[in-house]
Amino acid sequence: MKNNIFLLLSALITVFLGGCVVFNNDFDVHIAYFNNASSHNIYVQKYSKDHNNLKSGNFFAYGASIPHNTNEETVAPYEDSYLEKILFVDTNTHRLLKKITGTTYYNMLSSPKIVVENNTDGGKTTYYIYYFVITDEFLNDIE
Repeated sequence: MKNNIFLLLSALITVFLGGCVVFNNDFDVHIAYFNNASSHNIYVQKYSKDHNNLKSGNFFAYGASIPHNTNEETVAPYEDSYLEKILFVDTNTHRLLKKITGTTYYNMLSSPKIVVENNTDGGKTTYYIYYFVITDEFLNDIE
């Protein structure tokens, strides 16, 4: 009987403490940035369909200002299957400079720049950094 209790306790301890051990402490992070290499200060506005009610015609919109020669992450989606369009507006004149579809955006993302950082737990985090470069040529190109 004592052996059975010991085995039961050993099994319970193994089950409960076994969930605390992390076997895979390596992580992959994918990030997209808008890189404003144009001569304009740009406001980028993205529109995504309401994924909770696709038939409603409602959109989620989010935007951010990107001064020239800077990067912006918060408005650049890496994965958004509901991304419909992106508008590029000159912040000084408030003039619409360019409008693209979500498909065009994803097709124009750069190949990833890979950065590997070692974690304190012995693992590593691999960052895949993608860029959408906004240039004067891009803004002036008529589709």
